[in-house]
Amino acid sequence: MSGKPVPLQFFETYGNRHDVEGSAPLFADDVTIYSPVGPSPMTLETYKQAGYAYLAGFPDLQVTVVEQLEDGNKVVSRVVWSGKHTGVLNGIPPTDRSFCSSSIFIDTVMDGKITERYEVSDLLSMMQQLGLIPTQQ
Repeated sequence: MSGKPVPLQFFETYGNRHDVEGSAPLFADDVTIYSPVGPSPMTLETYKQAGYAYLAGFPDLQVTVVEQLEDGNKVVSRVVWSGKHTGVLNGIPPTDRSFCSSSIFIDTVMDGKITERYEVSDLLSMMQQLGLIPTQQ
């Protein structure tokens, strides 16, 4: 049975419907998450808090799944995030600027739940697009 639907459901539930709590059942209770958006490794609770913070900063956050690859119980998803920074993001006041950046997620899916997640995101590009970090000329 393919594990691809589990991360797909996460991206739809969290990224497009903005339902942090609704995405929680997709993760095992003892999931380990490695993400650049918080201290690593993260628990599900810590990851949810990061999710709420992003939705506060980007109330119109959207995600598009560009491609997925699967090998055994590993699912790799390449996605593109976009949104406009109109709310406070971890203490950063709104810039009213938009961003579009990519991420790669490597999920281990067992028994229909994500048991481990590695996330690599282009946060530098996002911060540059928001005007928070200068771009190189």
